[in-house]
Amino acid sequence: MDKRYNIRHSALGGLWGLGAPLIISIIASIIIIACGGTEGALANNTAFLVIVSILTEASFLLVFYLISRTQNVDFVEASGIRAKTPWYIYLILAIVGVACVFLFLPIIDLWQQLLGLMGYSLDASLPMPLDSAGYVILAIFTIGLIPAVCEEFLFRGLILNGLRKYGMWFAVLISALLFSLMHMNLLQLPYTFILGVIFGLVVYYTRNIWLSIIMHFFNNTTTVLIMAFTRDSGAEFVWWEVLIAVAGVLGAVALIYLMMTLLKKKANAIAEPDTQDTQTLLEKGPRNRIILPPIIAGIIFLIIFSLSSFGVI
Repeated sequence: MDKRYNIRHSALGGLWGLGAPLIISIIASIIIIACGGTEGALANNTAFLVIVSILTEASFLLVFYLISRTQNVDFVEASGIRAKTPWYIYLILAIVGVACVFLFLPIIDLWQQLLGLMGYSLDASLPMPLDSAGYVILAIFTIGLIPAVCEEFLFRGLILNGLRKYGMWFAVLISALLFSLMHMNLLQLPYTFILGVIFGLVVYYTRNIWLSIIMHFFNNTTTVLIMAFTRDSGAEFVWWEVLIAVAGVLGAVALIYLMMTLLKKKANAIAEPDTQDTQTLLEKGPRNRIILPPIIAGIIFLIIFSLSSFGVI
């Protein structure tokens, strides 16, 4: 049994990471249409929408597990489940996960306003309302915890680790790109790509999948809490928002730089020789031919969904 994923596993994970949630979405749409369409009982049924959301996220974990089993890879060893890191690193990265929300929020708001001016549909409704403590807790579980676990195991545990031997930036950027394309949402594309880079750097240097899960969970949960306790004021754009956005991005870059400096010095897996990876290193041409299909598929899906959100199709 292999102790490491390879680039073919990453490409397969990327394709199914795009396809599995799309299949579930199509099935859910068929069920909704069969039950009366957008005016039917299921279209706005919270329980149904929550179940669909959970199944969509669970599909990533299922893809991760099935690829590992069918390709005869020891996923416990290969994904970083057993990696050990000092406890304070977990705490620091949890704080970074929360801080990234607030630091990137101004630039996200500007991006949202720009898309809105271009006619993009900004409907980003959750599968449940956030008007009670019970629903907020459900949202933290459904939108905070489950995606953090399921998405990280596929995109960082499998895809990034399968690309690891081709260099840090190749592995981090490709896995982040596939992660952002998976959302099939132009509104989320820049932020999810940035998060994918941050999570990827953490896993690349530490080999510890739990660290990116912690960051992902606190990032998602913070977003849920902001949505629960604040309301969109609908204020028009003012010029100083650009300055705030730039300051937030600079602050985030500085924070991420400090985080990576700490990880390089303290994470116990850094700079350890990878004696278990004896797989052949592919040349640039064959390597690109393997990893391009999921990227191209993701771009096509993103274009189609974006045209729909712009009202073109």
